Amino acid sequence: MSEEYSKILQSAFDNGIPFINITEFYSYALIPQGDKWLEIAYDFGEKSIDEKKEIDGSAAFFKLCEEVEKSMALELEVFYLNRWKEFKQGLSGSDEEKLKALIKELTSNSKTYSDNLPVVFNEEDLGKILSKL
Repeated sequence: MSEEYSKILQSAFDNGIPFINITEFYSYALIPQGDKWLEIAYDFGEKSIDEKKEIDGSAAFFKLCEEVEKSMALELEVFYLNRWKEFKQGLSGSDEEKLKALIKELTSNSKTYSDNLPVVFNEEDLGKILSKL
């Protein structure tokens, strides 16, 4: 399964900017696939894909919020959750548009929320995960 996850990650930026995080135990990704998003989670201990399914933009928006507000907030020693929620509340448009804005915010203004945000910022940053597979 490591090989399958590796291939998916290597093409993750083909259709836009994905959200990919990395924790001590797993990696979680929302990858744009045209009008759908691929939701995928990889367990480092089990060396297997835990979840893999296509979801719409609205579901992906809620999954991203859940991942950031619960998992990443717990994973990090310092995470400015209030700043994140303020930014999120200021967004307008469809859930799909909000999702893209949130991903862009996390990847381009990460220091606003944490000094050590465990996300992949660009294609060159994929090595953080690929080295753990």
